[in-house]
Amino acid sequence: MKKHNTILLVSLFACFLSTALTLPAQEVAEDPGETALPQTGDYYRADPASQPVKLRLNDLTTIVAARAKLDGAVFEGKGLTGQHGVAGFYSEKDQLTFYVDAPEADDYALSIILASPAGQTMEFKCGESVITTPSLKRTWRGSPKNWRQQVPGVLHLNEGVNQITFRLPESTVKPTKKNKELATHRDQGQFMLYSIELGTPSARHEQLERAKEIRGDSSWMVEGKYGLFIHFSANMYGWKGDKKRAEWFQESIDMFDVQHFADQVERTGAAWVNFTVTHQGFYWPGPNKAVDAVMPGRTTERDLLMEIVDELDSRGIATLFYLHSGYNGFEAAAWRDALAADYGAADVSKFNDNMVAILRECSLRYGKKIKGFGYIDGCLMHDYPLDPHWESWARAIKAGNPTAVIGFSSNQGPAVSPFSDLSTRDGGSSLAEFNSDLVGPGKQYGIIDPAWWCYMDTWIPKKPMSEKWGKGPRRPTKAYVQYFKKMAEKGVPVTINLSMTADVTDDHPIFNPKCMAVMEEVRKAIRGKE
Repeated sequence: MKKHNTILLVSLFACFLSTALTLPAQEVAEDPGETALPQTGDYYRADPASQPVKLRLNDLTTIVAARAKLDGAVFEGKGLTGQHGVAGFYSEKDQLTFYVDAPEADDYALSIILASPAGQTMEFKCGESVITTPSLKRTWRGSPKNWRQQVPGVLHLNEGVNQITFRLPESTVKPTKKNKELATHRDQGQFMLYSIELGTPSARHEQLERAKEIRGDSSWMVEGKYGLFIHFSANMYGWKGDKKRAEWFQESIDMFDVQHFADQVERTGAAWVNFTVTHQGFYWPGPNKAVDAVMPGRTTERDLLMEIVDELDSRGIATLFYLHSGYNGFEAAAWRDALAADYGAADVSKFNDNMVAILRECSLRYGKKIKGFGYIDGCLMHDYPLDPHWESWARAIKAGNPTAVIGFSSNQGPAVSPFSDLSTRDGGSSLAEFNSDLVGPGKQYGIIDPAWWCYMDTWIPKKPMSEKWGKGPRRPTKAYVQYFKKMAEKGVPVTINLSMTADVTDDHPIFNPKCMAVMEEVRKAIRGKE
């Protein structure tokens, strides 16, 4: 009976959450936070035995594979996202050893994130506890391109430091020139282990119950049908000038014409705006003492966010916020150092504490005026390896508005947390369909409210505009009208990005006029307004 209950509790954890849609196989989504940043696996520089990972009591702990001791041919990846995964499991001698510090002796359930083009026999061992099980085969097209597997059974850990080994005892993986390196966190043609996740079965079950208790309400998005995604990025350019917005950050805030911005939003018929607080550089368009405490000079005296929220609210338009933790973009390294986002640190709790403080202050400042953080980007690729306490992030976001919705992005992988309310994986320019095969209890994306995020022209102006608009809508007007109508009928809210100039003033079009013309046709079709 005890064994049966353990397996039942482990299976309950499979109700993880995240996105509800997939892309057409021929098109890969563009990550709005993706830029080249020369960083390598040097983060994981210490002897793993000297830095055992402390497991949380009555909670879940995440450990990326690169934190383990590597033996044999196994190697860690390279690059901003590839560095966290490990590959090279060519024989039974190629293995990883995770050093973990358990708060008390207990049986721990195990889940992993992996990618593999073929099934493999996996072995997990801790002391006398051994689990041998086949790897989960990918049965779907498109994302997720790495996936979560609940490992059957439990590993018994003693109080204090334990060693957990992982290997493929019957490996059929063969090295090729194509797969000698890992450049991303996604499937690259050979077995790759991205992470292990440890927690007692009861702790996992209780975590799911706590997530249900504070779940946000997205019904208003279903009723509103569609909104606008606005990237007010540190790395974008203005209608005039040749410098990135971060280089004239204060000026960009001072000149921002809120009335004119709201006028243009209203023309589109959007029921909400998902407005960028930070993107590709952590520069906050308003006061936030928690940001100042991390690095002075990255906030403003003018509370642009409050002005935008109030003006849109007066027109019946809701506001969500978009954020990423500043993992790339403009002067990212200095910010990440100040934020304590050090993948190789023995204790990464300071990063979590800093982010919680920033989110909590924001939530308390704007209260119920904001509907939540609809899209927090880079969660799986960049924040997950730091083992964030997602529940703390969620409670911080809901401190001022208990019904706020949250979207922790899965970055073309599985869910990162059951505390995510919305599906959050952008579709690039794709007009995607709902895929029920990936959503629900025991599925890769768990129980989550479906939503879709995409762009019409691009995310941001990535080079000086010279008073000219570049690419317009990627599809004909008719395609957008039909898509928005179809998604409204299915009850899936769509948030579409229109590239905006960094200088928001009324002496030039802040959105591409061709995109605005499309949105006016969408408004007529959905709202019935001329």
